[in-house]
Amino acid sequence: MSMLGIAIVNYRSADDTAALVRSIVAHHDDPGLAVAIAIVDNSDQPAELAPIAEHARRHGVVSTVLHGHGNVGYAAGNNLAAAWLLGQGAQLVWVLNPDTRIVAGRLAAAAATLRSGGPVIAATTSAAPDGPGHPDLGAIDLWTGRSGRPGTGAAGRTLTYVAGHSVLVNREAWLALGGFSEDFFLFFEEADLAVRSARLGIPTTVVTGLTVEHAGGGSTGATADLRAKSQITYFHASRSCMIFFRKHHRKRLPAAFAARLAYAARVLPAGGPSAAAAVVRGAVAGLRA
Repeated sequence: MSMLGIAIVNYRSADDTAALVRSIVAHHDDPGLAVAIAIVDNSDQPAELAPIAEHARRHGVVSTVLHGHGNVGYAAGNNLAAAWLLGQGAQLVWVLNPDTRIVAGRLAAAAATLRSGGPVIAATTSAAPDGPGHPDLGAIDLWTGRSGRPGTGAAGRTLTYVAGHSVLVNREAWLALGGFSEDFFLFFEEADLAVRSARLGIPTTVVTGLTVEHAGGGSTGATADLRAKSQITYFHASRSCMIFFRKHHRKRLPAAFAARLAYAARVLPAGGPSAAAAVVRGAVAGLRA
């Protein structure tokens, strides 16, 4: 029997995590597929998370809550979850943010990624309120680090990656990559994963039978509105951007740092001095990390 392992990193988002687990249970009906869920508590909500795991178990889903380690960040949290899931025998690790929901399809569709016979990474389909969904991919500009949609940047200038809020990595790929890089506390983990997987020749595919809705910013305050974006997001997005360029495009680091300073200037009128300062502090921290 195949086993699908699902990793959820919770940070003060027990209500979202509960809704996600309910959506997982609702879309699982294949007796030939075992499902396990590892909820990693990066905050301090074991009492709130325990009944969520129990709900999953009542519906035949193996589940656990890993807690007591403090806030180790998104990458390290998912690595903790994956280690537990692989130990349970999972052949596939599906990383899901608490603020995602499975809205169409069956979990069994994920098992199709196991038929490749080798390491593989997969995206799900993004829910679209105004039409058909699309592969849930993101892109960054490889000179500035600015994020965008795939296909919107100049050819050869952008990196396309599987969106980190819903990414499937089979066992072979996870072990070959060593999971997420813990150089990143928050943001850019999936872009780093894309660079490293390309170097290893690990292909990327799309699971067309699963549609995932992502609210965005449920735990981190990551939003497109510069006035509402949290200082956590401003700081860690800037820090991780610099770490990404230091690791993979060192010669372009000055251009990326200048782009961050320009971004801070753009943030200032909307977010105020504290928001702009968080961008600068994050960029400097990334240079020193």
